[in-house]
Amino acid sequence: MVDTFPSAPTVTIGLPVYNGEAYLTEALESLVSQSFADIEFIISDNASTDGTRDICESFARKDSRIRYDRLDENIGAAGNYNRLLPMAKGRYFKWAAHDDNCDPDFIAACVSALEANVDAVLCYPSTRVIDGEGALITKYRDGLNLPQTTPDARLTAYLRGNFLRERGMCNPIFGLIRTDALRKTHLIQDFLASDRSLLGHLALLGQFIELPEHLFERRVHRGISTMADTRFAARMAWFNTSARPRKKTTFNNHLALRFTHIKDYFRAISTLVETENDRRACRSRLAMLLLSDPRWLAKDIRFSLGFQPSSAQIMRKLEALNETQTHHS
Repeated sequence: MVDTFPSAPTVTIGLPVYNGEAYLTEALESLVSQSFADIEFIISDNASTDGTRDICESFARKDSRIRYDRLDENIGAAGNYNRLLPMAKGRYFKWAAHDDNCDPDFIAACVSALEANVDAVLCYPSTRVIDGEGALITKYRDGLNLPQTTPDARLTAYLRGNFLRERGMCNPIFGLIRTDALRKTHLIQDFLASDRSLLGHLALLGQFIELPEHLFERRVHRGISTMADTRFAARMAWFNTSARPRKKTTFNNHLALRFTHIKDYFRAISTLVETENDRRACRSRLAMLLLSDPRWLAKDIRFSLGFQPSSAQIMRKLEALNETQTHHS
């Protein structure tokens, strides 16, 4: 059995899970096997009905660093993610998904990078995208290294890389984050794709470090939330079980969702950016980006009219990316 640390740990890893028995053992093995050992693990079980509880309790018996906490009712994915942060004691925090894997040096590499750069709030490694059986689909880099020294410059770079023209996989959300910075944000909010907004909040607070090493395995399979059911209402119900059903509209809420994101960025600028000069610069940059590049609007209108890619098309796009990278390597 691994002994519990005598004082507050350096790192907290929070794992929210609901019916994750298919991949949970593999994910937990990758986490408890980290070369950096000063970690507490908190598992929040969102009222699973499969074998998740047995798996978690088995790991907790073997490793006293693990705390298993089970909910009596499903509160939705957003609530389950957010409830982990108040329990965290580490000065660094990482969310972990039940179907992803981490290389043994993931935490050590990220801690080292953050310790060396006090201006950085988030560090994440490059990604290996794998399928349901663990086979490599592609190697992937989010391209969200943000070394800029001002919040407006970081926000601009982030929005160009993960909100306007490009909308990537958001792998940095599973990176290592300074806990005190994360607690300042609005966390995972009550709307879809709010992980993109959260990364934007963090970009306002400090720099991002992207490590070139592929130390993270992101599993893409038919059961993940964005592929299991592409209908907007079904995804919202998974994300927030208490959300009220909305009437079907011509745009199916996709365009409205994008404007919700934009409104949230403006709100975050007001609450997270320290000086009025920096707040004005951030608002100006955001407005200019939205007005100068209308392709984001065209994409959201197209998606709202039902022309968003299917899960099969997403998989083919990732496989094609791997073939392109292999050809050029």
